[in-house]
Amino acid sequence: MALLGNIVVRRPGEPEVYAETADLYERYSPGNPDWGHPPLEDDVRTTDEGWGPVEDPGDLFGPTIVRWYPTVQAFDGNGFADLLRSTSPFRRLDHDVREPLLDAIAERIRTRMGDRASRRYLSVLRIGQRAGR
Repeated sequence: MALLGNIVVRRPGEPEVYAETADLYERYSPGNPDWGHPPLEDDVRTTDEGWGPVEDPGDLFGPTIVRWYPTVQAFDGNGFADLLRSTSPFRRLDHDVREPLLDAIAERIRTRMGDRASRRYLSVLRIGQRAGR
C-alpha cells in the first residue's frame, strides 16, 4: 500500500505568509480553528514511521518506508490569494468574509513582502508491503 500526502511547513528564520498576515485572519474571521502557523519542517520530519495521521492498519502490512520530497512554490500577492481560495478552510468561509480577507492578504503581500510569497511543502510517500508476502 502507498499513501501520498502534502503538508504545508515552515522553517525558522524564513518569511512566512501566515506570520505576516495573522492579524488579518483574526480581523475577518476571528477565532477560526483553521487558522494557525504551519508546523516546522523538522517537526514534521520526525513522523518518519508508520502511516502518519491515518488509522493504523494493524498487522496487515509490514514496516513502512517513508520518503520526504520538499517543494517550494513562489507567488505574487494575487497568486497566493488564488491558491488560498482553492483550499478547504477558505472554501468554507462565506463569500462576504472570504473575498475581503483574500484581498487584504494579497495587499499585505504586495506592500510588506515585496509582492513575493513562498509556500513550502513536504510531500510524503509512505509505503508498506502486505504482511505475509
